[in-house]
Amino acid sequence: MKRDIVLASASKRRSMILASCGIRHKVCVTNVNEVHNQHHSVQWNVICNAKRKAFACVKKYKRSIIIGADTLVVLNRRLIGKPQNKSEAKALLQEFSGKRLEVVTGLFLLDSSTGKSAAGSEKSLLYAEKLLPGNMDRWFNALRPYDKAGGFSIEGVGSLIYDRIRGSYFNVLGLPMIKLKHLFREVNLSILDYCSFKNGS
Repeated sequence: MKRDIVLASASKRRSMILASCGIRHKVCVTNVNEVHNQHHSVQWNVICNAKRKAFACVKKYKRSIIIGADTLVVLNRRLIGKPQNKSEAKALLQEFSGKRLEVVTGLFLLDSSTGKSAAGSEKSLLYAEKLLPGNMDRWFNALRPYDKAGGFSIEGVGSLIYDRIRGSYFNVLGLPMIKLKHLFREVNLSILDYCSFKNGS
């Protein structure tokens, strides 16, 4: 029997990606404290956070397929999450200028009715164009990078800065769908069963 899909994330982009695949879902905002342990690999951190988010939703959604997701940016081996404020976001934009970045997303899929779970991560590389110091304020105001890992988006004005993507584009957006499809398979489910579209005329 098909169960409800629950996205354990407040990310509107992740929700939009699921919706674009015809995957109806509920959103569970967990507000868990995310782990950024520099002594562990970035993969360990993002999977740990994704798992914490998923399990935080179990009590409310006991017979559901719960998707936990977490994304971090890596620059010079430093793990970077969401900026805490405007000044931090602006400092990150200046630091990223002319640099190659890693974007890593961890996924944790939990079938709360059976206890089956699967986890994995995806890594993408991208390059940030060199920004002239005199234009930094204009770029920052156009980007408004506050609520995303690393404080940036490759969509909209971000497409004028971030380029040369190697790896999954959807991973940079925060939800690598091929990886998610594989995790569904690991818990003996088909993600296609949860995709629904209205027939066109």
